[in-house]
Amino acid sequence: MVVRIAVNVMMSVQSFYLINVLKIPQGEEDPTPVAIALTPLISYIASLIFQLFGYQPMVRRLKNRFLPMLFAIFIIIVGSIPLFFIQPEFYWAIYICSPVTQIGLAIMMNTSTSLISDVIGKDAESSAFVYGFYSFMDKIANGVAIERAIKLYENDEWGLRIILGAMPVACAVLAFGLTYLGKVLYSERLARLSISAS
Repeated sequence: MVVRIAVNVMMSVQSFYLINVLKIPQGEEDPTPVAIALTPLISYIASLIFQLFGYQPMVRRLKNRFLPMLFAIFIIIVGSIPLFFIQPEFYWAIYICSPVTQIGLAIMMNTSTSLISDVIGKDAESSAFVYGFYSFMDKIANGVAIERAIKLYENDEWGLRIILGAMPVACAVLAFGLTYLGKVLYSERLARLSISAS
């Protein structure tokens, strides 16, 4: 859920960042500048290509859930931290940073979704409840996060820099920390659930 918040808030706030921080001009004849449409398009294409061709080989090579998450945190840091410092004359850097961050978030999203499947295991009776509850909480959390981010920071240059530069990194680190905590606290219980379900 934390990773999905990072993805959704980042993509929702990105157009405000482009207009108010990078000063992408808006005209009456062109209310949606090319940069506002091109940035998410490049990010989605890069993420899709990585998921199609890079994710499975990476998972096979790293052989567990935690190493891909650590790798994703590194990628997110590389893509997000420069967003604190980009100036309007270097607006083209967003075409590099945004796809890199999106690839890191895609790794986190795939890995965290796989962890939900690991928790459920072969317990078909509980799976609908777990996925339903997760989806419900996800919608509430994302709605609140996006509404607050846009309402409070849509015209605040420094706030937008913090949202795009720090929020994905913070969410990725929090997701990793919660995952690791869950493994430490509940690994024996999960192992017993898996054995009893099989």
